[in-house]
Amino acid sequence: MQNLVEVLLGIIIVLSSLGVILFKKPVHSCLSFLLTLLALSGMYLQLGAPFISAMQILVYAGAILVIFMFVIVLFQDAYLAIDSYPAKSKPFWLALSAAFLAAAFMTLGVSLGSVESKSTPEGYGSLEALGKAIYLDFFFPFEAVAMLFLVAIIGALYIGKKAAK
Repeated sequence: MQNLVEVLLGIIIVLSSLGVILFKKPVHSCLSFLLTLLALSGMYLQLGAPFISAMQILVYAGAILVIFMFVIVLFQDAYLAIDSYPAKSKPFWLALSAAFLAAAFMTLGVSLGSVESKSTPEGYGSLEALGKAIYLDFFFPFEAVAMLFLVAIIGALYIGKKAAK
């Protein structure tokens, strides 16, 4: 039963990811992206990582997707102006995408024979394991990213304040 749910979630993830790329309207792509994120959250639940699943919904499906929708609404006129010009290099990009997919499937086909299933360690995906990993094993990179975000926020506030004057 668990394998069936994982396969169904995987199919939903792949199809909704294709919808993000293939839909013509940005709002439909954004909704397809929401479905992708929710299915990915379900996959995290199936893999025994409830905290990562909750963060997936709160951070990505909640915050990032709202920002995407704001950008889509704010730049709708620019999108319509760009969309009026037909793409001239479409066959090139289709051929390049097909070649990339063929290479990916060949690599996957070669590596599938050597994949061994391993059991996950006890406590994998729990909040305690995540906290230990962040504050013990990856403390410096975690703090470096936090400082980078702080500098980015200060820079954005400075630019926004400067533009308002």
